[in-house]
Amino acid sequence: MTIYDQIESALDLMTDLEREIACYFMGQPISKDALASTIVTKQLHISQAALTRFAKKCGFKGYREFVFEYLKSHETISQQLYGLQNDNTKKVFMNYQEMVSKSADIIDEEQLLEVSHMIEQADRVYFYGKGSSSLVAKEFKIRLMRLGVICEALDDTDSFSWTNSIVNDRCLVIAFSLSGNTNSVIGALKIASCHGAKTVLFTKQPHTIDYAFDKIIQVASARHLDYGNRISPQIPMLIMVDIIYAQFLDINKIEKERIFRETIIQR
Repeated sequence: MTIYDQIESALDLMTDLEREIACYFMGQPISKDALASTIVTKQLHISQAALTRFAKKCGFKGYREFVFEYLKSHETISQQLYGLQNDNTKKVFMNYQEMVSKSADIIDEEQLLEVSHMIEQADRVYFYGKGSSSLVAKEFKIRLMRLGVICEALDDTDSFSWTNSIVNDRCLVIAFSLSGNTNSVIGALKIASCHGAKTVLFTKQPHTIDYAFDKIIQVASARHLDYGNRISPQIPMLIMVDIIYAQFLDINKIEKERIFRETIIQR
C-alpha cells in the first residue's frame, strides 16, 4: 500500500481542512526539503496541530512518521519507473498501476463472465451513462456493435425514458455510475428492471445501492483521481469493460472475429 492509498482510505474520516491537506499531498510530488512542517504549514496556512491531526487520521503516530512513509513511497515509485525523469509522468504511471492493482483485488471473474453471457443472450443491449461514464457507455457500444451485437448508448434523461418505453425481458440494460448516486441513471435502470429487462450497474460504491439489480459490478475507487486530477476517471470502469469484452469475444470466437473483420473499413 502506497502513501496515497493510506491517505485515500482515511478521507471519509477527515474534516474539510484535513481533506485540503490530503489534496496537497496527493497532487504534485513534494521534495524532501519542502516537506518540513514549517514550510508546509506556511504554504497551506494551517497550524502544526492540524498537520499532526491529518497524519494521525492517515494512521501514523505523527507528521514525522508520515513524511518518512511519503519519501519511502516515492523512492519505491522511482525504482519501479526507472528511466522516467518527469514527476508528472511518474505520477500518471503510478496512478495507472494503482488502478490495475485495485481492480485485481476486487474483481469477481465469475460475475464478469456471467455478464458476458447476458450480453450474448440478449436481443438488444442498451447502455446508460452521463458525463465521463457516458464515454464508457459509448466505447462499449462501439466495440460490441463490431462483434454483431444490436446495441445503443444513451447519455441524457429523455433518451433513458424513451428507451425504457421499448425495453422488455429480452433486453439487457447496462448502466455506469461511478459515484453510485447519479439519480437519473440509477432511476432509469430501476424502471428498465421493472419492465423485465436484465440490469447491470457499474459503480465504485455497490454498498450504497438499495435495489436488487441482476448484477452490480464494483470498480476500483477513483476518488483520488478527482483530487490529483491525473488520469481519466473512467479508467476503472474501462478495465472491467475490457475483461467482459475479452470474455464475450471468446464465446463463439470464430464467428465474432468474422463479423469484426467485416467492420474494418479499407481506406
